[in-house]
Amino acid sequence: MTVSSQTESIDVQRRAAKRRKIGALLAGGLVLGVGAAVTLASWNDSEFAKANLTAGTFVFQGSTDGTTFADHASSGGAASLTFTTGFDKLSPNDVVYAPYALKLTGSSPATLTPTAPAVTGALNGKATFAAVQTTTFGCNAGAFTGGTTLVTTMSPGDTVNLCLKVTAGSTIAQGDTGAVVWQWDAVSQ
Repeated sequence: MTVSSQTESIDVQRRAAKRRKIGALLAGGLVLGVGAAVTLASWNDSEFAKANLTAGTFVFQGSTDGTTFADHASSGGAASLTFTTGFDKLSPNDVVYAPYALKLTGSSPATLTPTAPAVTGALNGKATFAAVQTTTFGCNAGAFTGGTTLVTTMSPGDTVNLCLKVTAGSTIAQGDTGAVVWQWDAVSQ
């Protein structure tokens, strides 16, 4: 055998030995990997919970007679109030009253916020407005001595009776006309 073939034979033997070592290491790693996977699997656990959720609802309505409630969701569809005698022939310092009721139905409570009345026409700036909450439906001057300020929270089923007051100013002129829109906002809590 020549030196070159001896060197080749030693290289082949070294490579074969190296392959056996790598194979042994891979086999050992595979066994350890499977063992680790089995060990990890036995230490893992899961837990789940679920629920079906539903949003609450509420309907905010008004009534001019205290019994028949309806939606008046825009100023264009506002309920027509019935004022005491003289609302259609106001003179300086005249005062007129109208009852109105608010009702909340559904399943969610709401925060109630009044908005200042919006006045258009020649009466703009020539009248003042006030409102109190009353225990029963109805409205007159006595409501302003025994009434309370408007509640800020309503629960489903609550009815809030109001007495609205309009006082003509001293600058009202003959034939002045105008429209007034009251607004109350209910926001779900």
